[in-house]
Amino acid sequence: MTNLAFHHFGLAVASPDDAFRYLAALGYTAGHSAFDPLQRVNLAMRHHPTMPDVEVIWPGDGPSPIDKLVKEAGTMIYHLCYTCFDADAALAALTAAGMDVLTISDPTPAVLFDGQDVSFHHVSGFGLIEILHTGPRPSQ
Repeated sequence: MTNLAFHHFGLAVASPDDAFRYLAALGYTAGHSAFDPLQRVNLAMRHHPTMPDVEVIWPGDGPSPIDKLVKEAGTMIYHLCYTCFDADAALAALTAAGMDVLTISDPTPAVLFDGQDVSFHHVSGFGLIEILHTGPRPSQ
């Protein structure tokens, strides 16, 4: 229906050390890490051979979108990420299915994913989703 395929979940934390230890104890291994200057957050992927990938997200030096979340809730699942060849069609399908979808950020290159575009959307009654765009970039 939506051409979305699960990719990973994002875990927002105040500090990554405990999350890294927990994930390592479960058999996760370190992947790519980066600082995202657009969102002002630190990012680190963790991979497992049989369980979903986890993106650990923690604040950088300046204000970031997760500051309030980690201050109030501590560690929490922040978003689910899906790969998608045609995000516009997927979002239209969600809307046609009766879901309210609000775009939080338009497609922008993601440092953690080698410049591949990502966008964020809030789905009412569900929460924040990230779309990792796998189709061609629209012509400018």
